[in-house]
Amino acid sequence: MNTIKMKIKKYDEESNSIIVCFSSDETTTNNPDDYTEYAFQPTEMYPDITDMEMLKKRIADQGIALANQQKAKEDAKQNTTMINAWKAVVGQTFEYSVNDIINSHSELEVTYVNEVQIP
Repeated sequence: MNTIKMKIKKYDEESNSIIVCFSSDETTTNNPDDYTEYAFQPTEMYPDITDMEMLKKRIADQGIALANQQKAKEDAKQNTTMINAWKAVVGQTFEYSVNDIINSHSELEVTYVNEVQIP
């Protein structure tokens, strides 16, 4: 991700919150209005910061993770292999020994679509 875009949609006086949405150069659209709104309480979260530009940057910093989550949701919707795998197990019942599950964590190798392959 190279850019994060943030839109402050409104100020809620009752909760002293700003309502913000985010997008990035990696989300499907670069329009923050297309994504989930989040409430931030900047005067409570950052009581010592009075510079507005610094406050906006602090909130945008949190928006990086939120935009990454949105990108992950978009990627998941496009992953027909996993969607079909989940559909195939609907209605089935599974039972595992707790010990087998706990011990299997070190055996699992997880790979991600965007994982870098190093030769």
